[in-house]
Amino acid sequence: MPHNIQGAQAPGIPEAATLRGKLTTRMWWTASRNTAIYALMAFGVPPLGAAANRAGMSWIFIIGGPMILVGIFGLVATLRTLAGAVLLTRICRKTLALYAFDTFCPQITKVDGAQATRGRPKIMTLRLHTEEDHEWPVMRINPLPRRGPWCNPWPEGIEKGVYIAGDEPFGAVGYVPSSRTFFLMQPNDWEGAAHERKSAAPDRVTRAQHAGLTRRII
Repeated sequence: MPHNIQGAQAPGIPEAATLRGKLTTRMWWTASRNTAIYALMAFGVPPLGAAANRAGMSWIFIIGGPMILVGIFGLVATLRTLAGAVLLTRICRKTLALYAFDTFCPQITKVDGAQATRGRPKIMTLRLHTEEDHEWPVMRINPLPRRGPWCNPWPEGIEKGVYIAGDEPFGAVGYVPSSRTFFLMQPNDWEGAAHERKSAAPDRVTRAQHAGLTRRII
């Protein structure tokens, strides 16, 4: 059952062209930071632990062992998700080059994954409510960049309202102005929205094709 309906007032309209660069910078910074931290834990701790052990601090491996394991698993996980992050960033950049943030949704209804506080649910979906009382269908979302497994996976401040750049049956980029975070979204019932995509005007279809939103991505 949908729940967690909340609302907010719309702040100044953001410029999609300006935010394209910020999205790319944030994605690469997050990927680089995580890779460096986990690599340091995986490959930097062993020689330091060996040196400490030679100095008589044999207890150091009690601390260093778990750190090495976290570093290895974290590095593998980061590298595995890197290709997907690059693809999603590319789609978002294309979308923001073709669509403006012309819709503000002061209310959202979190559906699947609404209660997630730790870990990451397999599916995160929401329903958007615009200022004109239009209700979007249930949309599947993927935050960019994804938050760590120890954090709430939902974009911070999403309940305070989001701006949307895109086309409802194809997909869109959401921007949370309160935390300056992004997410990509597409209809959760992709097949159910097929008729609306097929009946869309040619210019809408062409624009969605150029943005890479005519196929299911998430």
